[in-house]
Amino acid sequence: MSDASVSFRHVWKKFRYGEVHNSLRDLLPALGRRLIRRASRDDARDLQSGDFWALRDVSFEVRPGEAIGIIGPNGAGKSTVLKLLTRIVRPTRGGCTVRGRIGALIELSAGFHPDLTGRENIYLQGSIMGMHRAEIAAKFDEIVEFAGIPDFIDTPVKRYSSGMHARLGFAIAAHLDPDVLI
Repeated sequence: MSDASVSFRHVWKKFRYGEVHNSLRDLLPALGRRLIRRASRDDARDLQSGDFWALRDVSFEVRPGEAIGIIGPNGAGKSTVLKLLTRIVRPTRGGCTVRGRIGALIELSAGFHPDLTGRENIYLQGSIMGMHRAEIAAKFDEIVEFAGIPDFIDTPVKRYSSGMHARLGFAIAAHLDPDVLI
């Protein structure tokens, strides 16, 4: 077994152009088509009409204490790699693992519940990251101070400006002591 904190092994990720499912009526036929395509082909690398590869056979490892940067032009797959590592999406082929608690600085406020206050969202995000209530409480004041929103911490985040959202999201991510920061 590898001692890597992050392992990305021969990962392929396929998407479909314009794939949107707004209703069960759209989703069921699409799932049926997918099942038929899977059963009828031998090589999962083949693209069907409307498919494209966001990633093709990408591999890397990051060991504890190491840092890497992922660079490339628009459409190169940088965000797809990050979404795979944070388990937002799953690979089409291959595998990726992250050992330990993950802190992500992508889409910082995407997990906020709009009707909850900043305070409640701090506790919610900390819980999602696997922190105990006492751990979150011990860092709470630092998070609020770092975000610069003490007067608004008990206001529902749907009332926050986009800058306040970003600052609170970054403050939470920066104070969760992750084993792996993405």
